[in-house]
Amino acid sequence: MDPLALEFSSSMDQDRYIFYYDILVDLAHVLGLLKCGHINKEDAKEIIKALLEIRDKGYDAIAGNYEDVHEAIEAEVTKLTQAGKKMHTARSRNDEVATCLRLFARDRLLSIASAILDSRRILLKRAEECIEVIMPGFTHLQYAQPTRLSHYLLAYHDMLKRDFDRVLETFRRVNLSPLGACAFAGTSFKLDRKYTAELLGFDGVVENSCDAVASRDFLIESVFVATQLMLTLSRMAEEIVLWSSEFEFVDLPEEYASTSSIMPQKKNPDIAELIRAKAGRLIGNLAGVMSIYKAMPLTYNRDFQEMNDLLFKSLEIADLSTILMAGMFEKVVFKTDVMLEKVLKGFTVASEIADRLTKAGVPFRDAHRIVGRAVAEGDLDKVLDIAKEMGYDVKIDLSVSVEDVVESRKNIGGTSKSEVLRMIEDRLAVLEKDYDMLSGIIDSIVLKLERLYGEVEQLLK
Repeated sequence: MDPLALEFSSSMDQDRYIFYYDILVDLAHVLGLLKCGHINKEDAKEIIKALLEIRDKGYDAIAGNYEDVHEAIEAEVTKLTQAGKKMHTARSRNDEVATCLRLFARDRLLSIASAILDSRRILLKRAEECIEVIMPGFTHLQYAQPTRLSHYLLAYHDMLKRDFDRVLETFRRVNLSPLGACAFAGTSFKLDRKYTAELLGFDGVVENSCDAVASRDFLIESVFVATQLMLTLSRMAEEIVLWSSEFEFVDLPEEYASTSSIMPQKKNPDIAELIRAKAGRLIGNLAGVMSIYKAMPLTYNRDFQEMNDLLFKSLEIADLSTILMAGMFEKVVFKTDVMLEKVLKGFTVASEIADRLTKAGVPFRDAHRIVGRAVAEGDLDKVLDIAKEMGYDVKIDLSVSVEDVVESRKNIGGTSKSEVLRMIEDRLAVLEKDYDMLSGIIDSIVLKLERLYGEVEQLLK
């Protein structure tokens, strides 16, 4: 191939992400060839010894003028043993790369799920700590109603819970093996696809061989759930930026902020701002993988290669961003005195006074006008006089505290202390189950991979 064309088409730079996965796939495939009688024990042993040697040397030892990591590993194996020429029997790079990508996505999705669980745990812990803290809530970035800080934090927990569920749902569709589909039409060599799938920790196979190599919806869905997670994290990051500056609700931990290069008094929310920006990058990556995939004819096309790096980087960014956001919320200092001070200044009890007028017999729309006029005149004590002018001679208690307001919201999901505590308790119980579920999934995969390496060790004896 023309050197420039090779440089243009090579995926070696990005393939370092799947180097170890390719070794795993090769090990499973060789064991499968041995099991089905397509290579003898001595050849299988020589190939596996070479694969383990290449694995231990690492990716940089094989980096060179190769088209991709699959070609590179096969070439390096063949340098170590002539049996390496048999390794690619009954296989195509088409099913090989699809398998590697699914292994990468599977492991990253599980890592992301674990990071989300840790984030949820931290948010629930902070919510318990802040159960008595009252703060202003906002709509349109304007002071709206008083709420509990713990109630606010629970909202972000619940968003992350949905992100967690989406990640695991995606994992279940990702964790299926394309290996054995060959180029797209299967192979005349008798293979045990379920055996190699089991060795690699998959839950089953992508049955149709054409679908197995031609589909990248698992990749797109993986990028999507990463992007959706980043949207949640971006909203949290925006709150951190606002709360650490304009609202002065938090003091950022030193580990997640920086000082200005010229203004020593400043503490900049750099990590939050970068997470906010990286959410934009993932939106672009999602659009990118969908645009490449759109109208792609069956089966394999080299265009797929351009999707891979977008997958690698998207899942890597989402994983790291989740870990950093968890650390930030664990160590951030909430300025509870500032929160209380500002909730008292923002007419945030106005809607409660309107509600009391309504309970006293004033139609809500008129109650809204009465309180709105009092707010416009800067004095809620005028409410009863304005009501009388409008024909409503009512008596209500105008001495409304922010504590009274939050405590009066006792409906499901409201801000009363008992309801917030109930929500925290329920979510802690669900969190424990989610930890157990994820641990079970990971343990199952580990046990299957241990079987793979157990069979490798048995062969090498």
